[in-house]
Amino acid sequence: MVAITEADCTGCDLCIPHCPFEALLPLAESPTDRKHKKRPVVVLATQCVGCLSCIGSCPTKALHEILLPPISTTSPLLISNSDPETESIKRWGKKGLGWA
Repeated sequence: MVAITEADCTGCDLCIPHCPFEALLPLAESPTDRKHKKRPVVVLATQCVGCLSCIGSCPTKALHEILLPPISTTSPLLISNSDPETESIKRWGKKGLGWA
């Protein structure tokens, strides 16, 4: 699984197109106590399959792997029952990223 250290995330969004499962999305609103100007990217635990495609794309090394225990019944990323409210990213068509 992948996790993001929110304090290290600058909101550059470079990791988003590297996730083929659309598990990385920016928060809809930036937290008020955030030191960076842009809103952070979060991992949607319900979408992440742990392929690690995004790890090398982060210039600040905010992305890191979380190892699952051998007998794991739930994801360590699942802190609550629902994912946070995120902003959708257009991946295809005009003005889309064009790849995933």
